[in-house]
Amino acid sequence: MNIIYLDNCATTRVDEEVLDAMLPYLREDFGNPSSPHVLGKRARRAVDLAAASVGELLGADPSTIVFTSGATESNNIALLGLFEHEDRAPVNAVFCPTDHKSSLSIGSALAARGVDTRTMAVREDGQADLADLRAKLDAHTRVATAAWVNSEIGTIQPIAQMAALCHEAGALLHVDGAQAAGRIPIDVNAEGIDTLSLSAHKVHGPKGVGALYARREVRRRLRPVMYGGGQHELRSGTIPTHLVVGLGAACRLAQRRLNDNWTAITRLREVALKVLTDRVPGFRFNGDPNISVPHVLNVVLPGVRGESLVAGLHRVALSTGSACNSDSQEPSYVLTAIGVAADDANSSVRICLSPQLSEEDLVTGLELVCERARGLAEVVTGASTHYR
Repeated sequence: MNIIYLDNCATTRVDEEVLDAMLPYLREDFGNPSSPHVLGKRARRAVDLAAASVGELLGADPSTIVFTSGATESNNIALLGLFEHEDRAPVNAVFCPTDHKSSLSIGSALAARGVDTRTMAVREDGQADLADLRAKLDAHTRVATAAWVNSEIGTIQPIAQMAALCHEAGALLHVDGAQAAGRIPIDVNAEGIDTLSLSAHKVHGPKGVGALYARREVRRRLRPVMYGGGQHELRSGTIPTHLVVGLGAACRLAQRRLNDNWTAITRLREVALKVLTDRVPGFRFNGDPNISVPHVLNVVLPGVRGESLVAGLHRVALSTGSACNSDSQEPSYVLTAIGVAADDANSSVRICLSPQLSEEDLVTGLELVCERARGLAEVVTGASTHYR
């Protein structure tokens, strides 16, 4: 049975070109890139090429790229790595309440150590309140962090302005770029970003690999959070060449296709909006589509619980929010943070698009979603006036 996949913020299908690039490093070129022999040198060259490709996508020098297991590990290195275990208040860090759990959990860990962790306010459209951020920063702030593109509502943060405020206060800005990479243009130098994380599996690469960009001046201030053979000053462990090659290939494709993908996704969003408008009069957006990537539509489907809707779909894959929060029965903390009422948050679903998705499949998938929502609304209310 063909599954119509509408959950591309959780993960993406590996591109065939990426898979083809990886396979030789699982077969004949299986050497350890730390080894001095010919197979090791081949692997090392492949790793260096991948670093150049990641750097090109980010507008960064390849020497500033550190390979990790994914954005979660990169976030840990960038944020935990700026603090010593004995650090206590008044040293502080500022977090965004709508960020990925991997960042918010680091904030909780720092708070448990005695670091003053602060939360910047966000507006109803999902963007950070810059005046509040300025107020939260002071001479003791070591770092502030924000996701460039929100994984649940797609909001794009004003990163350059946030970086300027941080630097004015003498603090650093870490950016979770997992949902931004391959979706919007990135230039870490022009934006003033100090550190940035990404994951390959969000850009049609393999799971289990990602990268951390760390500006040279910042890298000297970071300490590793994992120790071992010292393959890299910030990240020990044998480099998984095939995965790193896959990340590099995915970044090359993302850079090459950036504009075409944006155009294709924008068209798909228009199609999705027409279907939802025709089938669900009065459906509502969460967030503001005018300051969001077109890849993410978070919408309220009246009269249904999002979890029940998602669980009952057999031919369509979508979600109610971030995959890291999928086991929670509570309303999405992202939607709660931007002021969405609990009932609306519980009736919301997230539709995440991909340029690999056809218009025909999108229409079919959304029609199946609406049919399921209509059935649930009839069971709950005895009517389905919201659905056609």
